[in-house]
Amino acid sequence: MSEKRPLNLLDMTCIGINAIVGSSIFLFPGRLAGYLGPASVLSFGLTGLLLTSVALCFAEASARYDRAGGPYLYAREAFGEWVGYGIGWMCWVTAVLAWAAVANAIAVYLGFFGEAFRGPLWVKGIAAAVILGMGAINYRGVKLGAWTSNFFTAAKLVPLALFVALGLPRLSLDNYAPFAPHGFEPLGAACFLAYFAFQGFEVVPVPAGEVENPGRNVPLAVLASMGLAAVVYMLVQAVAVGVHPGLAGSERPLADAAARIMGPAGASLIVAGAVLSSTRYNAGQALGSPRYLEALCEDSHLPPFLACLHPRFRTPHRAIALTTGLALAAAVALDFERLVDIGNIVVCAQYLSTCAAVPRLRRLGPGPLTLPGGPLLPLAGIAATLWLGAQGGAKELSFSLGLLALGFALRWMTRIRRQRLDPAAGKAPEFMGR
Repeated sequence: MSEKRPLNLLDMTCIGINAIVGSSIFLFPGRLAGYLGPASVLSFGLTGLLLTSVALCFAEASARYDRAGGPYLYAREAFGEWVGYGIGWMCWVTAVLAWAAVANAIAVYLGFFGEAFRGPLWVKGIAAAVILGMGAINYRGVKLGAWTSNFFTAAKLVPLALFVALGLPRLSLDNYAPFAPHGFEPLGAACFLAYFAFQGFEVVPVPAGEVENPGRNVPLAVLASMGLAAVVYMLVQAVAVGVHPGLAGSERPLADAAARIMGPAGASLIVAGAVLSSTRYNAGQALGSPRYLEALCEDSHLPPFLACLHPRFRTPHRAIALTTGLALAAAVALDFERLVDIGNIVVCAQYLSTCAAVPRLRRLGPGPLTLPGGPLLPLAGIAATLWLGAQGGAKELSFSLGLLALGFALRWMTRIRRQRLDPAAGKAPEFMGR
C-alpha cells in the first residue's frame, strides 16, 4: 500500500494564497490609481493572467525534485552548472531584496499613528528590528520560524475581507468617471508594480512530493491561488477607488479608504493588518531566503562552510546570519520603491530560466507532471516575463547585471581558493558539512 500523502488541493491552494497575498495590496492601490485611475483594477487582472503560464511552468518543473533549490535546480539540470549557479544566485538576491523592501514598508503604515513613526530613523530602525528579530528566530530553529510565519497568516486576510464586504455597498459610481483619466499608456508601469504583488506563486509547487494526485492538484492549486489572489486584489482596488476619491495621493491608501467605510477603528484595523502582513512576510523570507544560499554552498559554488548546520539548533546558521545581514544593509541603504523596482528585474531571471528549462527537462525524460500544450506554455511564460521586465528602467537592469557579475566573481574566487588548498581538485568536492 502506498504511503498516504498529507496535502490535498485545498491545502495547496491555501499555501498559494498565503504566499501571494501580502503587504503589497495594502500599499499599492494609491500608486496604481495614480497611474490609471479607476482602470487600475485591470492591472491586477492582466498581471495575474500573464503570470499564470509562468506559474504552471514552475508546477511542472518542481514535480521532478524533492530538495531545496527551486529554479536553481531546474536551470542546472537543463542548462548546466554555470547557468544553474547564476539563477540560484539571483534567486537568493531576489529574496534578500524582497525581504528588505517589505521590512521598510512596515514603518509606512505605522506612520498612521503619528509623526513620530514617519522620520527616516524610525523607518530604518523598525526595518532593522524586524529583520534582526526574524533572523534570530530562524537561527534558533526551522520549526520556530515556520510557526512564526503561520501565526500571521489570518491577520492579513480578515481585514481585507471586512474591507471588501463593508465597502462594496458604499461604492460611488461617480468615482469611476472618467475610467482611465490618463489613457492606457501607463498600463505597463501599473502592471510592473502589480508584478511584485503576485510574486510568491513559485512556492506553491515546492511540496509536490507530499501532495495527493500531484498531476492534477498541483496545477489546479496554482491556477486557483493565482485566480483567487487576482480576484482579491481587484475587489480591494475596486472598493478603494469607489469609496476614496483622493486615493491616488494617499501614502496609506487602504487605511484612508477604510476610514471612510468604518471610521477610525476600521482604519486602525487595516493598519494592524498591514503591519502584521508585512511581519509575516518577513518571517517567511527569514525562513526561506537562506536556503537558496545553503543550496549553492552545499554544491561548493560558494564557500561550503556557510552551509554548515548549527551543532545545537540544526539550522544553517552561517547562511542565516549572512542573509540577515545583507537584508539589513539593503533595507537601510535603499527605500521601498527602489527595492521593489530592482527586485522585479532580478526575479525575471528565475522566471525566464524556469520557463525555458521546461522543454529541456521534458527531453531528458518524462516527469511526474507534464502539462498539455507542448512548447506553447513555456513560450507564453517567457513572453509574459519579458514584457513585464521591460517595463522597468535601465538603471534597475544595470544594477541587476552588476549583481549577477558579482555572483560569478565570488564563485570564481571560491574555486580559486579551493584549487590552492587542493591543487589536484577538479570538480567541487562533495560537501560533508552536515
